[in-house]
Amino acid sequence: MNILRFTIPLAACVALALGIRAQDAEAKKDAPAKPKSSLAVGDSAPPLTLAKTVKGKEPKAEDRAKTYVVEFWATWCPPCRTSIPHLTELQKKHPKIPFIGVTDEEEKDVEPFVKDMGAKMDYTVVIDKDRATNAAWMQAAGEEGIPAAFVVVEGKVAFIGHPMNPEFEQTLTQVSAGKFDLAAAVKKGAVKARLKQAQVEAISLIRSGKADEAVKALDKAFEIDPDAEKTLGALKFQILVFTKKEPEALAYAGKMTTGFMKDEPEQLNRFAWNFIDPARVKNPTPFHAKVAVILAEAADKAASGKDANILDTLALARFHSGDKAGAVKTQEQAIKLAGDGPKTAEMRKRLEEFRKAGNE
Repeated sequence: MNILRFTIPLAACVALALGIRAQDAEAKKDAPAKPKSSLAVGDSAPPLTLAKTVKGKEPKAEDRAKTYVVEFWATWCPPCRTSIPHLTELQKKHPKIPFIGVTDEEEKDVEPFVKDMGAKMDYTVVIDKDRATNAAWMQAAGEEGIPAAFVVVEGKVAFIGHPMNPEFEQTLTQVSAGKFDLAAAVKKGAVKARLKQAQVEAISLIRSGKADEAVKALDKAFEIDPDAEKTLGALKFQILVFTKKEPEALAYAGKMTTGFMKDEPEQLNRFAWNFIDPARVKNPTPFHAKVAVILAEAADKAASGKDANILDTLALARFHSGDKAGAVKTQEQAIKLAGDGPKTAEMRKRLEEFRKAGNE
């Protein structure tokens, strides 16, 4: 499912590019398209230009052609802190593959953090020198968010991605077992690179005020690689919604909920909630409420009606769409499932609001 990452959320990118306010990101409307990545799976590993080794064995230049992991992180990054114990666990599972955590922060910030983490951060930790390592690895690979991990096998980049991605651990397991296939990894990496480039192109077009062309670019990518829709279909949907292309958006919502996203209840629920979240949206538009109902109903179906949070979303979506009786019934089901959970009080409060509105 969606992996936590400290980067601009896709929805925020779309909203900002279309001139819609978003809390968690900043973007320029006319931001130029970024160049294609120059570091890919199968390429030789770049050098590590380091200012200091804070913990563990200092990496040597001659180690560049060996097998190891390079992971970029920061003390201020919540998802990085989440992934650190996981990395430590994997380092213990694969002791012959050195893990190197790279940050570009100042020593005064890094050393206390590493000391406090203790055994939870039990692998080599180094400080980048003048962000040279970041440029050679992260920027060259087109990686904008942290944490980000690179697996190097005998001097060749074998994996680029999030350290919590199951594929990261699978790669390490294959390498340790002597079963890693670099040629297959290169092919998979090329597909990922094409998807990333299609996303960059689409967002660049949006920021230039060319939303229709962005949709066409995505459709072209889907024609070339149908599986790309599983990754980029959500972006197309958000473009259609934010540009108020209601018939197209509703039709595509139907395609999402019966196709590539039908078995993703949590993702569907998050999408639905974004349109009606009372913390951000006081009075959703009828269109947004309708979209939320479609998504939440699909999420509820995928969860077999057994997820209280999804039912809570569906109840609120139905309420905003005008189905007050349906909202009350659905919220009662949500509360019954939630039991004494942490959100039950909030659910009960919403139920009273639904009932009160229904009696007016």
